[in-house]
This record gives sequence, C-alpha cells and structure tokens, in this order.
Amino acid sequence: MTKYCLILLILFPLVVHCQTKSDRIGDLIRVNYSNVDTTDVEVNSMVKVWTSYLKSRIYGWILKNDTLGFNAWNTEEKQLYPRPDFVFSIFPALFFYRTTVLNIEPVEYNYYRILNCNSVVDSTGNVQIKAIYYVLAKKIEGECKLFNYFCYEKEKLKTTDIGKVLYYYPGYYPFSQEKARKFVEFQDSLSVLFNQPIIHKLIYIIDTNTVSLMNRIGFIYQPMLPGSKDGRYIADDYLLLSASDENHRHELVHYFTCLTNPDHILLFDEGLATCLGGNKGHDLKWHANNLYQYFIHELHSDTSKIMSLDSMSKITDPVYVKGAIIMKYTIDKYGFQKALILLSYPKSKYAPEDVIEKELGIPRLQLNSFILEYMKKYAAI
Repeated sequence: MTKYCLILLILFPLVVHCQTKSDRIGDLIRVNYSNVDTTDVEVNSMVKVWTSYLKSRIYGWILKNDTLGFNAWNTEEKQLYPRPDFVFSIFPALFFYRTTVLNIEPVEYNYYRILNCNSVVDSTGNVQIKAIYYVLAKKIEGECKLFNYFCYEKEKLKTTDIGKVLYYYPGYYPFSQEKARKFVEFQDSLSVLFNQPIIHKLIYIIDTNTVSLMNRIGFIYQPMLPGSKDGRYIADDYLLLSASDENHRHELVHYFTCLTNPDHILLFDEGLATCLGGNKGHDLKWHANNLYQYFIHELHSDTSKIMSLDSMSKITDPVYVKGAIIMKYTIDKYGFQKALILLSYPKSKYAPEDVIEKELGIPRLQLNSFILEYMKKYAAI
C-alpha cells in the first residue's frame, strides 16, 4: 500500500500538469453552438476533425513535431504539399490565438465550409481579430478529411502551365504570356546563379489585388499581406502568391534562398530578393532614394537610427532596403558566392551585425554610416 501511495504522489503533479496544459489548449478552441448544429451527424463530424486537428498542431509545437495532425488532411494534398495546410503555412502562429468556429455550411463539390475567427484579448481587455478564414472538410470513403479552401476556388480559375510554373488566375485577370515567359527565363537564370536545379513545380496564384488573392486561399481578413499589390512565397508548399503580375521576381528569389538554407537571416534573405528581384514594383535605386529621403526629412539626418529603423511606409520596407544595400555591396566586391555565405548563417544562432563584421569587415559601430554611404551611392544621389 505504501508503494502505491508513493507512486500516486509522484504521478499526481504530472497528471495535474497535463490536465492544466490540456485545459489551456482546449480554451484556445471554441465552437459557436448557436450557429453550428452539432446534432447534425455530418456537421458534428466536421467539428470533430477540425478541432482535433487544431489541438494536434498545438501539441505538435509543444512536442516539436511539425507534422502532428496531418493525418486529418486529405491524401491528394498531402502528396502535393509538404505542409498541406495553407492557412497555417501563411500564418504559422495563428493556432496560438483562440480559434472560434463560427459556422459550418455545405457548399459545392460535397464540401463543408468551416468559418473561423482567431482572436486575442489584449492588456486593456479589447478583443483583437487576428484572422477570419475558411477551411474545407469532406467525407472521403466514409471518413472526414480536411482540405484547403483553394481546392474549392481553383475549380473557378483558369490555368496556364509554362515550364516549371503552373499559374492560376480568375477569368477577369488579363494574363500576359510575355510576362510569364520572362518569369520562367528569370527562374532559369537563378537556377544557374544559385547552382540549384528546379525540381519543384511552382504553384503561382495571381489576382488583381491582395484581398481577392487571399480570398482564394480562404482568408476573409488577414494582416500578413497588408498592401494592395503584395506577394508571398510559401516555402513549405512551393506556393507563390502575387497581387502584382505574372513576373513577381522578388518572391521567386525566396524559392532559391530557402533551398540554400531555410534558417537564413531575414536581413540577408529579403536583401538579396530586393537586390535581384526588386520589391513592390520598384528596383533598389528607387527604394534607396525613398529611404534616403525619409532619413533626411523624418529622421532629421540622425545616422544613429538607420540600422534600428524597421518601419516606414507600405511601399518601402527599410529592412529590405538595408539588406539589399549590404547584399549588392557583397556581390560587387566579393562575388555571388560570398552572398551565399551570408545566407548560410542560421538566424537562430547569429545576429546580422556579427555576420557582417566577420564576413565583410564592417564593424558594428560603423554600420550606420556605411549604410548611409551606400544608400546614397545606389540611389545615385
């Protein structure tokens, strides 16, 4: 009896800890039962598979298992995409905010459409909406499986297949074969430059604005692409989203940098993408001039604030411009292989200033003045 009591005493804190953790995870997932009729057998099965998947993703993060819960996804998308859930690939931290299942309704092609709202209560008690989005569920051979909302949307879209790129776009979009060919040519040139063969078929989704573009993925509201002409490359799924055009070069560069080292430092990654592919429809010269004017008029020529500046406007991101200046300087002085060396340093272990000092010989204390000097040079001021 004493032995059993000791075992219970040892296990009790662990049981309480697991229950507490389980309660916290359960608190992150709510169902609006006034709108979701779980007495309907089909609807109830959709609720179960989706809420179980959400819990699995959270447990997966705790256990450092990124694929936990993927058995809930349909076989076709699991074969097509290494990370089949587009919503969480685009917004990885989304499941850490409370998910409220608002509604479930049947739609075409035997899908059920699940409407979700993710939110958090801030320190003042106000509710902040992080995202509102759809996912799909459908019975496959008697078993409920999850689908991306794009599976529903792509049936309405046109397609053009060129080289290693499959374009999807709505009927009202004025698709340009010439721009698409230039994109494929740029893809081939980057393959040579990075010495990386193009082994994946790139899924390229285009629309005329970011809101419509993200609607294709299922988002009704999202903060990840705030501009009207934004784009995003989703490395996990070889998926390129663009509200710009068929030749979104900046995002294509990320395909190759992610193959080189997925844990790269943001400053170097976005810098190289801006250096080689521009950003938001403008080249480095335009962005360098834009940043310089901001430095003069808004920072009042205070050099000490250049490296710490992380926001400006929707058309110029200072991190991208500073990174592009560093990467162009690196390529011009040392060659492209040196740029790849900068990308090889993992962000989990190194600060960009330390890498710049080690590889380029620019001391941390001189970095602000260096950026200013080359900002003016590349802007041709």
